Amino acid sequence: MAPEAAKRGEPDTCRRQPISPEEADDLISQCDTMLESIQGDILDAAALAQEAGFTVESDLTAIRTGTAATVLTAGHSNTDHVVVWTQDYATDRIAELKRNMATRVRAQQPEAKGQDRWDKPKLPGERRRRIVREKDAPEAPPEPPSSGYIIFLGQMTTKMRHDRPNEQHSQTRVVQEISKMWRIGLSDEERQYYADFCEQARVEYKQQDLEFRATGTFKPSEEFVREAGVGLWVRKTWKKKNVLEKEIAQYDTVKFPMRPPEFDEAYKKREIESKRRRKLKQKGLLNEDGTEKPL
Repeated sequence: MAPEAAKRGEPDTCRRQPISPEEADDLISQCDTMLESIQGDILDAAALAQEAGFTVESDLTAIRTGTAATVLTAGHSNTDHVVVWTQDYATDRIAELKRNMATRVRAQQPEAKGQDRWDKPKLPGERRRRIVREKDAPEAPPEPPSSGYIIFLGQMTTKMRHDRPNEQHSQTRVVQEISKMWRIGLSDEERQYYADFCEQARVEYKQQDLEFRATGTFKPSEEFVREAGVGLWVRKTWKKKNVLEKEIAQYDTVKFPMRPPEFDEAYKKREIESKRRRKLKQKGLLNEDGTEKPL
């Protein structure tokens, strides 16, 4: 009994009170009745939705049978963390037992671990990345950039790499230049073009994602295209392209090497020196000004 309640002579409502088997059976019967009533309402809603050309899906059947949830989440429930607390010990205890039993049933279902859940086929000496989200699957629709600036950044990076084929590429310096162009060099209308580009691409992606989740395939975009591996988004229709996109469309390629071949040897030397200095720093053999301490 809590100290405050004992002083006032009130009963301790937090103490768990035992119940008889008859009361437990009655509570379970009430839960089943409520579930059957809700399931009937869902069936009625599904019939009405079917007449309008839509479908209604529910996880209530999965909770009772332990099957639908395993199909949707491969044996893992997305709602196990949701617990309704009624402050009635008997009701809450029965709900907890039901939830635990449903979780155990789902845990016994085998998880789908086919080769299609990896980004690459298994090859000797190769490393594979586990696909944990639907949008990471190779066959999933590509997720568009989060802003118009990111689209402009990808297009201008492609242009700069095309215009400077014999210069060593530094993405850090390139981003600084492009950011100045975005803030100062572009007009409000040009920035609005990229904002509309991003918004339209994301609206279309949402439809493709719904279609992919329902059928496993999706209809390719007729308005936008993303060059795999370079992060370049452009419009497909020539009339809708802006000046920069029309220029990029005339390039022989948009995939450029990381650096010109003549810079490879210098790059390798810098990498070796950088690793050596990192080891010295870890051992405490570098001064604050970067000079090496005498051995």
